[in-house]
Amino acid sequence: MTKLRSDSSWTQLSPGQRQTLETWLFDDNLSYSDIADRVRLEFGLPLSNSSIGRLCRRRAADRQAEELADAQAEALQLNGLPVTLASLREAVLKLAAKAALRLATETPHDLSPVLPFIKLLLASEENDLRRSRLRLAQSYFDYATTAASLNELPNLCASLQAIENQTDLTEEQKLDRVHALLFGWNTPRTQPQPQPAPLPPSAPEASTPSPRQSSPVSHQNSPPPAPHSPEFTPIPPENSPKLT
Repeated sequence: MTKLRSDSSWTQLSPGQRQTLETWLFDDNLSYSDIADRVRLEFGLPLSNSSIGRLCRRRAADRQAEELADAQAEALQLNGLPVTLASLREAVLKLAAKAALRLATETPHDLSPVLPFIKLLLASEENDLRRSRLRLAQSYFDYATTAASLNELPNLCASLQAIENQTDLTEEQKLDRVHALLFGWNTPRTQPQPQPAPLPPSAPEASTPSPRQSSPVSHQNSPPPAPHSPEFTPIPPENSPKLT
């Protein structure tokens, strides 16, 4: 909120006149023209309807800010009191039940005034049942979660021990593994050092191997030699006729 100018109409009024003007605006709900006439007659200030409107909007915003500040202070003061919401709710329900009982006793032939209290008491009981179901569901969930955790505890201990036994890891890397195991953190806390790119394999020199020179390629994956080469001697089967 911007600061008022020194020559504005609001600054020309005394504190008592300002309070009277606010009473006309917010308590009596007078129109701008009626307020302008009263200001002209009682205060001797010629104010237009637009000036009265600007003052009204200005003071409405200021009053709203002041009310919010007062509400915040009251809330802080109430929060500091040794009173719980459950006790206040229980006290209100007791008072409602007492009022319902009094009305039902005084006018037993007409129960229409008692119906709002009965609805309030039934709604409160239904809310109590819902809170009880939520507490029971929370207990079931805690029990199931604890049981599942106990079943996985040996596997977790074994995994943590395996991480601890890895001597090639630093402490930071071990912590990263533990965090990823427990919480699913896949991003490492320490960036790995870049490894140098491997050198490309050098091409072998082109040479013609001799017949007696062994090939560097394994014989398990290489095809058998030709039938008439010196390294191949066919063995005839036992039942085949011998050639002369």
